[in-house]
Amino acid sequence: MTKIVLCLLVTYATLLSQSRANPIDKKAFVATEFIVLHNNDMHARFEQTNINGGKCLESDANSNKCYGGFARVAYEVRKYRKEAADGGKPVLYLNAGDTYTGTSWFAVFKDNISAAFLNKLQPDAISLGNHEFDEKVAGLVPFLKNVQFPVVTCNLDLSKVPEMSAAEHLMNSTVFEINGTKVGVIGYLTPDTKYLITPNTLDFMDEIESINEEAAKLKAQGINIIIALGHSGYQRDQQIAANCPEIDVVIGGHSHSFLYTGTEPDAERSEGPYPTVVTQKSGKEVPVVQAYAYTKYLGKLHLQFDKEGNLIEFDGAPILLNASVPREDDVLQLLEVYRPNITDLENSIVGHTKVKLEGSSSVCRRFECNLGNFIADSLVYARVVEDQGGTYWTDAPIAIINSGGIRAGVDKRSDGSITENDILSVLPFKNNLYVIRISGKKLRSTLELSATKRTKDSSGGFLQFSGFRVTYDYRNEEGNRVTAVEVRCAECDVPDYEPLDDSKEYSIITTEFLKDGGDNHDLIENGTVPISMKWHDQEAVVEYLKHRDFIYPELEGRIVIIESSNSGTTAVRSLIWLTLVSSMMFFIRSLH
Repeated sequence: MTKIVLCLLVTYATLLSQSRANPIDKKAFVATEFIVLHNNDMHARFEQTNINGGKCLESDANSNKCYGGFARVAYEVRKYRKEAADGGKPVLYLNAGDTYTGTSWFAVFKDNISAAFLNKLQPDAISLGNHEFDEKVAGLVPFLKNVQFPVVTCNLDLSKVPEMSAAEHLMNSTVFEINGTKVGVIGYLTPDTKYLITPNTLDFMDEIESINEEAAKLKAQGINIIIALGHSGYQRDQQIAANCPEIDVVIGGHSHSFLYTGTEPDAERSEGPYPTVVTQKSGKEVPVVQAYAYTKYLGKLHLQFDKEGNLIEFDGAPILLNASVPREDDVLQLLEVYRPNITDLENSIVGHTKVKLEGSSSVCRRFECNLGNFIADSLVYARVVEDQGGTYWTDAPIAIINSGGIRAGVDKRSDGSITENDILSVLPFKNNLYVIRISGKKLRSTLELSATKRTKDSSGGFLQFSGFRVTYDYRNEEGNRVTAVEVRCAECDVPDYEPLDDSKEYSIITTEFLKDGGDNHDLIENGTVPISMKWHDQEAVVEYLKHRDFIYPELEGRIVIIESSNSGTTAVRSLIWLTLVSSMMFFIRSLH
């Protein structure tokens, strides 16, 4: 390792001296130059939010502690477009999907409000995200009809979905002309969507194969600058950048990745540099970018190409949309059109909490979270109320939910109130509940899949639960990470925990989403007939709250995570290597 580092440092110094001795004016080679502004995973944050993407309370707004919202995005995009119109650098504004789902605004107004607000922003193109299918195909078709811009996604097989294939604005790719140069934008969407919306008749093709096929068509038309815009996650975005030779830039979403170079401007910690540079086998460099989520940032990437369409220079950084960024009046006025219904929900108090209910994806998709505990406990309570335990306290002492179904948290207010608006924001899907009879062996494999999902871009399949105590040991290989499981008893006078027995059967409570195979979870065994419960998830939570003056859910050690023992050492070595290689590549680019 030491010899390699020394060799790299020598090479670095040599390139530095050569670049200083033989400076090259790269501007002389620039034929096409423009700025890409980009969002992803806005998740119905039409209104400004707090620091974590939750509701902006009046006290936060009065002290200038709120962020984002479509009115701020609109201001920033329009500012750059005005500069372009006045002779500045041309601008493309692109969106990488998941405008649907995340707040009560969407839960109430669905595709109507999503189309209306995106039309205000006037993106040049967007890709579909998996959440655009949350209301099934029937809830997406009106959106595709009413938007005023191209929606690009190239890896959909719509042979069984004629209503989508006929949609006017849905296409594989689109082409723009920037100062006489054509620029293609190809869309893509994670095939995991098949398992994130259930049931469905959608089929997906591999992103890389589909992008390469579409890129070949664009190249045949003489289009030499091609951007991939899509919703598959940071890990997959980098694979696309590495394996799609005609792609010059990848603009992604889905994993809510915050990428930044240097000192982060706010609470988010960077997952990688902005842009993240992927080098193809040919030596071609492809920048990969995302812009976190919830409208808090607007990505800004500056690109320069030569006359052959080769990317010769790029730079940029996400723009933090804090309270210093003005908000556009026409977008604020559009909010007021929809607000009365939302105000009614905000004024309807259904319970109280003494503590913050942590629902952020950065926590609930990686660790035990108290909101996940509370929701799962509510499902067990709903079954207890149904009183199906005979002489025992219940027949189903275990509940499991996917963390991806928790769409927001609830910050503690001065009066501790939990409103109907909060419930809709946290659980927007109204998942029906079921009791399933399942073997201990199947439960163990379900927990193994949960452990695996935690490390993926599509980490919403990581489970939160009630009635389980589980240890995941990431020093072990995938498939062998569940090292201890205790389950709560049903046929007992006093609820207690015992080791999971692979040969026994257990009754568990879960949602319709997981019952139907969501997130690849397979809970139904041969001959098993799920039993429908009285309430859906929202109703179960509200009923639980009705019978408690205050809640104060805690972290109880339901999920114990043992990380890989060498992860810290590996991370340090990777950081050193990345820094050295990035520095070298910067000077190599400067010599071209």
